[in-house]
Amino acid sequence: MSLISWLVVTQLFTALALSCPLSPRQVTLTQQHQLATPTEGCVTPTSYKQLLVQNLGNIMTRQALSFFENLNPSVLPCLYSAIASLSQTRQAHAYMLKTGLLNNTLFSTKLISQYANHRFFAQADLVLRSISDPSISSFSTLIYSLNKSNLFTQSLNVFSRMLSHGVLPDSHVLPNVVKACWKLSALKFGREIHGVVCKFGFDSDSVVQASLVHLYLKCDRIRDARNVFERLPERDVVTCGALLSAYARKGCVNEANEIFSGMQRLGVEPNLVSWNGMITGFNQSGNHIEAVVMFQEMHSEGFQPDHVTISSVLSAVGDMERLNIGIQVLCYVIKLGLSHCKFVISSLLDMFGKCACAGELMKAFEETDEEVMDVGARNALITALSRNGLVDVALEIFERFRVQGRELNVVSWTSMIAGCSQNGKDIEALELFREMQSVGVKPNSVTIPCLLPACGNIAALIHGKAAHGFALRTGIATDVHVGSALVDMYAKCGRIHLSRLCFDSIPNKNSVCWNAIMGGYAMHGKAKEAIYVFHLMQRKGHKPDFISFSCVLSACCQGGLIEKGWHFFNSMYKDHGIEAKMEHYSCMVNLLGRAGKLEEAYSMIKQMPFEPHACVWGALLSSCRLHNNIRLGEIAARNLFELEPNNPGNYILLSNIYASKAMWDEVDAVRDVMRSRGMKKNPGCSWIEIKNRVHMLLAGDKSNPQMTQIIEKLHKLSLEMKKAGYLPNTSLVLQDVDEQDKEQILCGHSEKLAVAFGLLNTPPGSPLQIIKNLRICGDCHSVIKFISGFEGREIYVRDTNRFHHFKDGICSCGDYW
Repeated sequence: MSLISWLVVTQLFTALALSCPLSPRQVTLTQQHQLATPTEGCVTPTSYKQLLVQNLGNIMTRQALSFFENLNPSVLPCLYSAIASLSQTRQAHAYMLKTGLLNNTLFSTKLISQYANHRFFAQADLVLRSISDPSISSFSTLIYSLNKSNLFTQSLNVFSRMLSHGVLPDSHVLPNVVKACWKLSALKFGREIHGVVCKFGFDSDSVVQASLVHLYLKCDRIRDARNVFERLPERDVVTCGALLSAYARKGCVNEANEIFSGMQRLGVEPNLVSWNGMITGFNQSGNHIEAVVMFQEMHSEGFQPDHVTISSVLSAVGDMERLNIGIQVLCYVIKLGLSHCKFVISSLLDMFGKCACAGELMKAFEETDEEVMDVGARNALITALSRNGLVDVALEIFERFRVQGRELNVVSWTSMIAGCSQNGKDIEALELFREMQSVGVKPNSVTIPCLLPACGNIAALIHGKAAHGFALRTGIATDVHVGSALVDMYAKCGRIHLSRLCFDSIPNKNSVCWNAIMGGYAMHGKAKEAIYVFHLMQRKGHKPDFISFSCVLSACCQGGLIEKGWHFFNSMYKDHGIEAKMEHYSCMVNLLGRAGKLEEAYSMIKQMPFEPHACVWGALLSSCRLHNNIRLGEIAARNLFELEPNNPGNYILLSNIYASKAMWDEVDAVRDVMRSRGMKKNPGCSWIEIKNRVHMLLAGDKSNPQMTQIIEKLHKLSLEMKKAGYLPNTSLVLQDVDEQDKEQILCGHSEKLAVAFGLLNTPPGSPLQIIKNLRICGDCHSVIKFISGFEGREIYVRDTNRFHHFKDGICSCGDYW
């Protein structure tokens, strides 16, 4: 007979004896006879009976022997087996119900454990509930098993029942219950458990107290964790390391160093996990120098780093943009033999990308065996190339990975889409999104915000709506990042009312959401609405940041609200403690300049507390072009030529100021400088989306297959306009040519071509959406106003300055732009 079988039989008869109390005569007989012990080996049911009869003699009553007649000795031993099947467990359960053994705590606890091993927790709980007087072991068995299966809420429910039964916790069950609390971030319940710990005298139990430290750390209550930590009777390296890492992640350098020094004083030797926790934590909290210093100290103490250490320190070096330190770390990596580790390769590529070292980045990639690179390294490479403007190279390598069948995940596709969106390849971003879904890669809540800017940049409203539909179907539309991107996309596509609907549907708004809707209103010239949202934001308890002020100042600029603009500008520091940045001064210069207060704008520039950047001088130069102010225009242009010597737009603006005054010699001089430096004027370009495809039209370009029909349509419209008394504003053609040529030049502007193209290819009455890469000229503005009324169309035109919503012969800008 096996030891387990003998144990089961012994415990069974203990239970029978308890259920059938012995008489004094039987007790005497028990004392006079010594029980025989079973022999080794397997025994039959018959030999079981013989052995028991031999041992018991006259001790057991006839009732007990009759009870044992029903015993199947192959059933109960399964309770002690680690490989018992569910069927065997159920047989044991049935037998215990039949024989009344379910009230025996030991057997019931074993039955609970077996059901829990098979993840049949409902049956395990049923057994626990059926025990009239459950013990601590009965509850702790189920609590431990539920924790093991990550069923933490049920675990806490069982613990609550345990207390309601009057069963006191012990040092084994409490750490499991505390673990369930921190896994659920149930701080309130955890505090109650802490009260139980104190009440029942577990203050000096190191294991229980250490679990409380982890609870408070997981619930981001580092001060409470420190209080418990200070009262620990014994401190181990795991608890110290957890507190160290938490302080490092919070950026609490002094506190982390204090704990670290205390470990050494108490004789607690830091291990590799402790060092990694410090380095990784400092890196995550932005304390990159401290992370590198800790790495150096780790090396000097004789600890050998692993791939986690190297990855963290390379990330810190990249954020510091200290290539020289990165090269030193790389040499150390080669010495340690970690240069072929996939995690180290990813961090190395990322570091070179952050340091803007495209040459070293490509060299590291070319010297790396692509078989060693995992998907993380490929993602790091794609991101690093895109970050450095090498999006064409990134696309080429991405396609190579696809052809080779290399693993690419949702992060790979999202990184490539983001790279295209951020580098002016919006159409490519849309194509990648389509391909991504066609190969079965499901976009996520990061993909959509990366794609939507591409939709907004080229006013691809149909694509944007498709992405919105995907977000709704997958339940991510209310995600704060997705929602903010939708607000921005609809605003850039001219649908500000849809922007507001998306904004209102975001349940938990942050500053990005508020800034997105304010920026949208500003872009559409809705200054009052932007100001209202600015005040609403504060009433809802959100503090405006420097971007919020940029948005509201831009709105004032579009509406010509000078007094309001000054109010917000002055209140930045006075009421909110925010120092004015370059973009705020640029908004104010633009606001004053567009309103004709050029001298006031120039005076503001001269009084700036730092050297003005090109955006500030550019705002002044654009205003000088609007009001044809030669003196201040020349001052602004000279500064821009120094700051942006290769930007042709600045030369064109100055040339146009001269041309407006018929100063053709000066115009020729500026154009000669441009030619000598190899600069060309950026051609006017407009985009329009028709039938799920974005079309591009260039000023003066005749490559469009419908160009003949476009010119004919514009000619017919021109005749209708002249009948209505409209004459082309040829003064806007800043070239020394005759009037007829000027009319032809005006006819070739890209926004006019795009409008005509849209009229030819869309149903009557449907709206048109156009984007222009330059500021819309006055003549085109007048023409499109006429067309909107004559053709009965709503026409949305977004130029570099703002949105123009043409309807019934009127523009939303009120002719102020």
